[in-house]
Amino acid sequence: MGSPMPGDGEVSAPVLPRQRSAAPLTRQVSSGPRQLPPAPAHFTNRSAELTRLENLLAQDGADADRPSVHLISGQGGIGKTALATAWGRRLGDRFPDGQLWADLGGFSTNGPLSPGEALGRFLRALGVPPEGLPADVEELAALYRSTTADRPLLVLLDNAGSTEQVLPLLPACGQSLVIVTSRRRLGRLQTEHRAKLIELAPFGSAHSAELLDRAVGAERVGAEAGHARDIVDLCGGLPIALTTISAKLAGRPKMSLEKIATELGKEYRRLATLSTKEAQSVEASFNLSYDELPSDAAALYAALGLHPGPDFGVGVAAASIGIRPEVADDLLDQLVDVGLLIDRGDDRYTFHDLARLHAKEKTAGNEHDREIAVRRMLEWYLYTASATASLTTPDQDEIPYDYEYRPATRIRFESSEEALAWLELERENLIAAVKAALDAQLPELGWQLAAAMWPLFLLRKHYPDFLRVSEMGVQCARAWGHSSAEALMHNRSGAACRGTGRYDDAVRHYLAGRDAARAGGDHVVEIRSVEGLGLVALQQGRLDEAIEWFTEDRSLSERQDRRHDIGLALINLGATRARTGQVEAAIADLTRARDVLDGDDYNVARARIELARVLTATGDLAGARAELEPARATMEASGSRFEVARALSAFGEIAEAEGEPEEARRHYDRALPIFVGLGRPEADALRTRLEQL
Repeated sequence: MGSPMPGDGEVSAPVLPRQRSAAPLTRQVSSGPRQLPPAPAHFTNRSAELTRLENLLAQDGADADRPSVHLISGQGGIGKTALATAWGRRLGDRFPDGQLWADLGGFSTNGPLSPGEALGRFLRALGVPPEGLPADVEELAALYRSTTADRPLLVLLDNAGSTEQVLPLLPACGQSLVIVTSRRRLGRLQTEHRAKLIELAPFGSAHSAELLDRAVGAERVGAEAGHARDIVDLCGGLPIALTTISAKLAGRPKMSLEKIATELGKEYRRLATLSTKEAQSVEASFNLSYDELPSDAAALYAALGLHPGPDFGVGVAAASIGIRPEVADDLLDQLVDVGLLIDRGDDRYTFHDLARLHAKEKTAGNEHDREIAVRRMLEWYLYTASATASLTTPDQDEIPYDYEYRPATRIRFESSEEALAWLELERENLIAAVKAALDAQLPELGWQLAAAMWPLFLLRKHYPDFLRVSEMGVQCARAWGHSSAEALMHNRSGAACRGTGRYDDAVRHYLAGRDAARAGGDHVVEIRSVEGLGLVALQQGRLDEAIEWFTEDRSLSERQDRRHDIGLALINLGATRARTGQVEAAIADLTRARDVLDGDDYNVARARIELARVLTATGDLAGARAELEPARATMEASGSRFEVARALSAFGEIAEAEGEPEEARRHYDRALPIFVGLGRPEADALRTRLEQL
């Protein structure tokens, strides 16, 4: 398909947030996201806590001014998430408008989930397209409140590290329920937001034995009741320890409980005497499973503890220790079977935060192995992300990368949609990979990773991520000492700022990009800097200055004999001249752009849309229609909803010129929801136009 010009082009159909009135909490047909994880297969005990949670919820029923907030607190591994998901699942049918979940990672070795990322996830799940999300966290929070104002939601916020993480994620509807889990009591959440606190204690011996019975089998446990009691005592009543030991026993039907109890006792006594009993229980249970792993499974477990992102698939797991994906698939199953890894479904895996810490500690002191594992994973992400480059027209000449651990296999994408879906799936991991490369002082690799995310940001925007990645890319490129790379990342930072209305920051980045490009003698990247400066001026209404920048853009492109860039500069020049009343010059620029760009269907259509609007203003309505009809067809085929909306608006202008206000209204009514869904400023102008019809 034709590729969007840098900084423009919207390809995803917007899905506007559906607003509905508050509904009674009774069973209804589901119409919203259902993100809650499954309840644990052997969920045990907690009947008293479940009853108390239900009673507290009933007491909150009369308060429709704010959502009901319930805080489940307790030490790591005590079963907070298990209780929260089990209760949430029981309540699910009461909240058909949506059930949202996020692991806030408050105690993760990879760091907490930012409020902006969590808000973005929730808003996308509720129907707001990535292109419509603002970059500013306060604006995201405001949009979240608006989107949730009339939708009773169930929101599970797992592993919160602080009240500040939770507050922006509280929905606005008073009939919503928020379940928060944390190792802390989050006093502000209780005092300022009436959160009801449930504190969990370790299992007693009876309930510990019950969990063991359910997971391993009552007959087997009963046959060695004494050794079962020893296991229960050594696990300290912590469900995570009991679950890990149970997984080991369940995977080995012939292994005696006596053997496990003996080994667990030895492992328990080997731990540091300064550790708490609970910490000893968890580490002992993990070590018992880890110590009996085959060497390749143990190596994979330790390497994955260094993975920079929240979850991962088979491909990067295989790359981490240099094995084939089918071998990694078997080893991942082994780690799941012994309780050291969580299978999230759809071939995605993650750690409990305590297990991740345990895995990471297995490579402590061996910096060489750690560096190899991290580099293997980061290079896998780069190698795979590079396969999506065909989604867009490159905005730079390629800077090759020499892989130290080139993956043996590459994911093959059957379509553009599949490639874009992979970038969306791995977005958080790719961002984490850029940061990991920066922290590990691998600047060339970090820059390449940042650059490889361009198709995702061009087509889906994700402006907060776009800016963060681009600015990390600037740091990496500068540390690497590559002027062209630094210039490119400044330009992309400028595009991210421009897209969110941060015009002063955009100008700063574009000027820095131009200076770096000139220093490196890279006039191709300089073209992008000058183009960006013109686009900022155009968006701010500084039309004469915009014409100067676009004229310089065209001249640079002509000197470099860059035919495609000449065409793009002419589109911008023509559109700007039309706004200043230079009609003949605008028509000449846009007609030439249409011809110069022949073969690039997308940008030819952009030129036709602009040309049609100018022809409409001159009264040549037949000529305008002749340009618009093929342009709209091209944009519909490419999936560019933004440009489709612009074409519809142009058709509305023709109808107005023909004295057909109802036909104009039909076109504008089709265009407006697209602009609104994409968060575009054109929506305000179109609303005004509709009011004047």
